[in-house]
Amino acid sequence: MGAAANTASSPFRFVGGDLCLDFTNTLGGKRGAAPREYLNSYTDFVSWCRQAGLLDISKAQALARTAARRSQDSAAALRRAIALRETIYRIFGALALEESPHASDLDQLNAHLSSSLGRLRLVPSRKGFTWSWAEKDESLDQPLGPIARSAADLLTSPHLLERVRQCEGDTCGWLFVDSTKNHSRRWCVMSDCGNVAKVRRFRLKQRRARSTK
Repeated sequence: MGAAANTASSPFRFVGGDLCLDFTNTLGGKRGAAPREYLNSYTDFVSWCRQAGLLDISKAQALARTAARRSQDSAAALRRAIALRETIYRIFGALALEESPHASDLDQLNAHLSSSLGRLRLVPSRKGFTWSWAEKDESLDQPLGPIARSAADLLTSPHLLERVRQCEGDTCGWLFVDSTKNHSRRWCVMSDCGNVAKVRRFRLKQRRARSTK
């Protein structure tokens, strides 16, 4: 999905069906073919995390304040976030094509998991207990742990993993979990990439009809 993904209020779309896939979709278009970057600053990353439900408003504001004070650190944190995003994309992009992910990408994901899972804590909730991330407000990398764990959870969920797809749009490479009953979803968003394909097929059919007259 390209520029059509933008809305008046936010450039982000959440159509992947899983947190880690939505994160990979913060780059529009196809990798290597003039893609459109939606995470152009650490502030953009915080905005995405807030909309994705990773951060409540107080944590988002705390991270934004920290980033404003530590511009070099926030730029480095953004580079690490994008590196994780691309690692996750390569892993699931390969699986969507029924290929094996590169061992180096799995190693990178495992490194993120090793450094972040130790910060998981069990805390009481209304229905018993739940997982929570024990993070300091000063940690600019704190959203990366939940994203990496989301990727690990998807990789270890066979019934979902087999439904990971890549949009078939010519100018799109977004990933999603196909939740349709007959496993027939082909597009990230039917109203965008799907309609473009429909129009293209219609015009091709018209040209062929004219050429046979």
